[in-house]
Amino acid sequence: MGTKSFNKLLTFFLLCALASSTKAQSELYPRHFDLKEVMLLDGPFKSALELNNKHLLEYDANRLLTPFIRQAGLSDNIDSPYFGWQDKHPKFINWGDNSFNLEGHVGSHYLSALSLAYAATTDVTMRNALKERLDYMISVLKDCQNVFDNNSDGLYGFIGGQPINEMWKELYNGNLEAFNKKGGWVPFYCQHKLQAGLRDAYIYGENDTAKELFHKLADWSVNIISKLSAEKIEAMLNWEHGGMNESMLDAYQLFRENKYLEAAKKYSHKTMLNGMQALNTTFLDGKHANTQVPKYIGFERIYENDTTAVNYGIAATNFWEDVANNRTVCIGGNSVNEHFLHADRGYRYIDQLDGPESCNSNNMLKLSEMLNDRTHDAKYADFYENTMWNHILTTQDPLTGGYVYFTTLRPQGYRIYSQVNQGMWCCVGTGMENHSKYGHFIYTHEGEEILYVNLFTPSELQNETFGIRQETIFPYIDTNATDLPTANTATTNLTILKAGTYKLAVRHPSWVGGEYIITVNGKPVKSDVTPGEASYVTIDRSWKEGDVVRVFLPMELRYEECPNYTDYIAFKFGPILLGAQTTAVSQEEAALTNLPYEPLPNEYAGEGRMDHAPGSRATSLSLTKAPLLIGDRRDVLSKICAKDLRQLRFSIDVSRPEVSSYAWKQLELRPFFDIHHSRYMCYWYQQTAENFAKSEMATSEAANEKLLKRTLDFVAPGEQQSEAGHEYSYGTHSTTGLFNSERYRDAQRNEFLQYTLYNNQGVKEGLSILCRFTTADKGRKATLLVDGTAIAEITIPDSYESAEKNGFYNIEFPIPDKLLTAKRGKAKKQFVVKLQASPNTFCPGLYSLRLMKN
Repeated sequence: MGTKSFNKLLTFFLLCALASSTKAQSELYPRHFDLKEVMLLDGPFKSALELNNKHLLEYDANRLLTPFIRQAGLSDNIDSPYFGWQDKHPKFINWGDNSFNLEGHVGSHYLSALSLAYAATTDVTMRNALKERLDYMISVLKDCQNVFDNNSDGLYGFIGGQPINEMWKELYNGNLEAFNKKGGWVPFYCQHKLQAGLRDAYIYGENDTAKELFHKLADWSVNIISKLSAEKIEAMLNWEHGGMNESMLDAYQLFRENKYLEAAKKYSHKTMLNGMQALNTTFLDGKHANTQVPKYIGFERIYENDTTAVNYGIAATNFWEDVANNRTVCIGGNSVNEHFLHADRGYRYIDQLDGPESCNSNNMLKLSEMLNDRTHDAKYADFYENTMWNHILTTQDPLTGGYVYFTTLRPQGYRIYSQVNQGMWCCVGTGMENHSKYGHFIYTHEGEEILYVNLFTPSELQNETFGIRQETIFPYIDTNATDLPTANTATTNLTILKAGTYKLAVRHPSWVGGEYIITVNGKPVKSDVTPGEASYVTIDRSWKEGDVVRVFLPMELRYEECPNYTDYIAFKFGPILLGAQTTAVSQEEAALTNLPYEPLPNEYAGEGRMDHAPGSRATSLSLTKAPLLIGDRRDVLSKICAKDLRQLRFSIDVSRPEVSSYAWKQLELRPFFDIHHSRYMCYWYQQTAENFAKSEMATSEAANEKLLKRTLDFVAPGEQQSEAGHEYSYGTHSTTGLFNSERYRDAQRNEFLQYTLYNNQGVKEGLSILCRFTTADKGRKATLLVDGTAIAEITIPDSYESAEKNGFYNIEFPIPDKLLTAKRGKAKKQFVVKLQASPNTFCPGLYSLRLMKN
C-alpha cells in the first residue's frame, strides 16, 4: 500500500472513531454535522485552528476559575480543598475593575473554546490536552455548584463569578431595585456565557457532568425570575443579558421540559421582539449592537421549536435583513464604537477608530446559520462567507494568536491585539471560540436526502451517511491548471468518499463574475442560476465512491460603497476584501517595498480598561494624508492590475502627479486577512476632482484632527461601555436618548451627571474640560465641578457663535491650576467631573465630555 493510500485509510479510521462517540451536537443543531465529523485540510482556516489551540493552552485555567471558587465561599473555607485558593491563584485583573465587574465571563467562554477546539481537532495529543483541561475545570465548577445544594434563598443550582450573590437573593424575592444597581455589570450576560460554556462542554466536549451542571443552572435561571411580574422582567431585560433566551432553548431541547420553553419566552425582550415585526430600518439606530444580536438568535431558536410563535421568526428575519443589507460594511461586520449608526451618520465608519466589534460578527454568523437552516436561502451563506473571510479570520494575530476587539475601517488605521492572560475582554472570549468553528457550516444536510455545500473550504466530511472530500486552494487561483475557462477562475473539487443516493446542493455565490460551471466526472451539469443572485445548484443522482464534482468559480474585481457614505469604496475579488499596507512591518520590509516603517503605538494591549480600543490607544493619521482615488468612479477599476492571482496580489495606482505635496504612487492590494502589524487601507476615498474640490473633507478633518490630538480622555454619555469605563454616577431619574442622531445623557432638577476622566499622560498644566451641548436645550442651567470645586456656571443659549448647522456646539472650561496637581506637585492622574443641574431646570443634555490639553 502506498503512503498516500495509507494516510487516507488512517484518516478514515480516525474519523470513524470520532464519529462513533456521542452525537450531542445534533441534539441542538440537527441540520449540522458534528464538528468532529468535518476535518479541515491545509489552508488558512486549519492554520488558524492550530494556532488557536496552542494559544488556548497558554491561559491559566486556575486563575480563570478563581471568581467561581470565591463566590462559592470555598477559598475562605478552612475545611475545603480550595482553602487559600485566591492567594495561590489571584483572579485576573477584571476588565472593568473600579467601574464594573464582569468576572467569570472569559472563564465561561474558555469552557466553550476548549470544547469546540477538542471537537474540531484531529491531533490526538492536542485533543487529549484540551480534554484534560476542560474536564478539570468542569470538576471544579461542580464543587462550586454543590455548595448551594441546600440553599433556599435563590441560589440552588447557582454558579457565578461576579461578587453579587446577595443581589441574586434579592432578585429571587422579587426585588428589582438591587438588580438595577448592578445592571451595568450585566449579570445575566455573564450567566449566559457560563450556561453556554457548560452546554458546549457537554455537546462538543463530551463531558456528561457538564450536562448535569447545565441542567441545575437552567433550573436556577427559571427560578430566579419566578417571582417577577412581566413588567419587571421587561425592565430587567433593558440591561444587556446576552442570549438567555437561547440557553433556555438549549435546555428545552436537551431535557424536553416545557418550563424551559416558557422561560425562553420570558427572557425574550418584548421591546426588541415587537419592534421588528415589520422591516424597520431605523428601529436599531443608536442601540448597542451586540446587546441586540443574541436576542434575535434566541427568537429564531424559539420559532424553530415552537412554530406557532411566528412573531419570533419574523423578528429574527427582519433584524437580519436590516443589519445585513443596511448596516454591514466591507468586512462583513457592523457598528461603530459598539453601536448601530443612523443612516445620516455613515461617515463615522470612516472617521472613527473603533470600528466593527468582533463579538457582533460572531453572533451574526450564528443567526445566519440558523436562518439558512430554516430557509436554505443561499444569501445567508453568502453573508457568512464574507464575514468569515474578511472579519473573523482577520481578528487573529498570526504571530501570537491574540485577538482583536475593534477592527478599524479608518484609512491608515491598525489593529490592537490581546495578550495571553491579560485583557479579559468580551472579544477575547468570543475570539477563543471563533477559530474552532470554521467546520461548522461548510456542510449541512436535510436528513439523508440533501447534502449542502455552503462554503468552499478544504475539508473532509465523514459520517454514517455522507463522505466527501473538498480539495481547493480557493480563493486563490491555480495558475497551473489547464482547464480554466478564464484566467480568473477558482476551482474546488468534491470527491465522493461514500456511495449513496441523495441530492448534492452546491452554492452558487452572488459574486460569481462569469459562467458558473459544475461538472461530474468531467461532464457538465445543467445549472439554472441567475447572475448576481445567490442560490444552490442541486445534483440528484446515485453517487459512487470516487465520483468527482468540479466547481468553476469565475471571480472578478469590483468595488463596494461604504454604507450611507458613498465617498468611500472598498475593493473585492470574488468574496475576498483586498486591502493595502501603508507602512512596513519591519525595517527589512521597508527596504524592499519603500513603505515607511513605523513601530505601532500600543499595538499589544495590556490590562487597562480601554486598552482594547484603537480610539483610546492607537494613533490616527489625517484622512487627507491617506491615499486618495481622485477621478471618475467608472474608471477606478482600471487603476488596478493583477500581479499574481495565485496569491491574489494586485497593484493599484494612487498617484496624483498634479499635486506636488502628495507622495503616494503605487500600492499592493492583497487579501485583507493577510495584512497584520501595519497601517492599512480597506476603504478608499474616491471622488471626482470637482467634487473633491468642493468637499468639506479637508477643513472638517483638520478640525477633528486637532480635537483628537488635544484629547486626553473621552466619554460618550449614554453609551454603556464608555460610561462603565469612567466610573459613572448620576441621579435616580437620569435619562439617555438620541437627538439629531447623537446620544446624550441628562438629569432632572437638582440631580447630576458624574464621570472620572483620566490623565494618563501626566499633564499638569493647561488642562480643560470640553462639553458638547445643543442649543435645543436653551435655558437649561448647571454647575460644572471638578473634584468638588465649581469651575463654571453653564446656561444653554438659544444660539452659539460656533455652533454647527444642527445646533450642536463644543465649549471648553479651563481647570484652575490649583486643581491640576496632587501631593508634592505631581500631576493628578484622574479628575472627577460633575455636572450639577440647577434647582429650577433640567441638566443640559451632555453629548460628549473630554479632558483636553493645550
